[in-house]
Amino acid sequence: MSLKVGFCSVLGEEMLEKLKSKNISKIAEFICKDPEDIAQLTGIQYKDIVCIRNVILAKYSSITVNGSEFYNSVVQSTTILTTGIKRLDNVLDGGLYTGEVTEMAGDVAAGKTQVLFSVCAATAKQANQTVVYIDTGAVFSASRVLQMIPNNSSIKEDILSRIHVYDAFTIHDVFGVLDSIEGSIQAASDPFYSKLKLVIVDNIASVVYPFLGGSSFSESQGLLSLLGQKLKSLAVEYSVAVMITNNVVKGDQGTRTASLGRLWSHIPHVRMIVTHTDQYGGSTRNVTVVKNSRGGCSVCGELNIGDNGPIT
Repeated sequence: MSLKVGFCSVLGEEMLEKLKSKNISKIAEFICKDPEDIAQLTGIQYKDIVCIRNVILAKYSSITVNGSEFYNSVVQSTTILTTGIKRLDNVLDGGLYTGEVTEMAGDVAAGKTQVLFSVCAATAKQANQTVVYIDTGAVFSASRVLQMIPNNSSIKEDILSRIHVYDAFTIHDVFGVLDSIEGSIQAASDPFYSKLKLVIVDNIASVVYPFLGGSSFSESQGLLSLLGQKLKSLAVEYSVAVMITNNVVKGDQGTRTASLGRLWSHIPHVRMIVTHTDQYGGSTRNVTVVKNSRGGCSVCGELNIGDNGPIT
């Protein structure tokens, strides 16, 4: 950003020209130099240099935060949600963290949605926790979610009331649901949203693929970036965990990697790849953490996804 006349009461046209003559035309260039050096270089009075500097710092500097207070606020606002699958919790350092976006990528029929059903059930089992499930493929199954709950559970009948399902078949539908969630949280009139701890988007790729590779590359990339930032903002500002599923593609040297390219790769805080243990399918999957902003990667665990009952 460039220095301009009127930026500060003492910064006039003559002073600006003196600064420019010494190659100091941008705010960054001005703030990086010592005020005494600028005064000697330009002949501008030291007190005027300090005045301009103070205005810049007041307008653009970040507010300082006490480290101990910041740590305590993070601890108080962070909740670790169990996935309902012990092996997966171990891979994820305890489960899903509020304030983060967790992505699970895999081939079609790799079991991603089944894991989401387990996460839904495990979160909704808690009386003070609710879930929003954004369904882009009309795959949500209430009966399958209930299968994830032990038959002797006394709260089984209340589980579905703690899960709101929204159909969203285009990226604009997804934006609409996310805006609605944010508005409901801010309004604080619905107790469901005051207890919201988890937002799920299944499957993110299905609403993104249709507009990728179109005639306007910049527009499609802008929409993708905006969607990612919207999910991260929702997670951080309202202390909810966001979990999304994605497809996989072949990356460098034939390795399996999450789709949507490098721009999207910066969105998830945690990314997992789910694969079948053998080429003929079966009920066992491998889960590998390939990105984790909090801990180690390449941690593998096996999941057994059967036709009925909880995932083990």
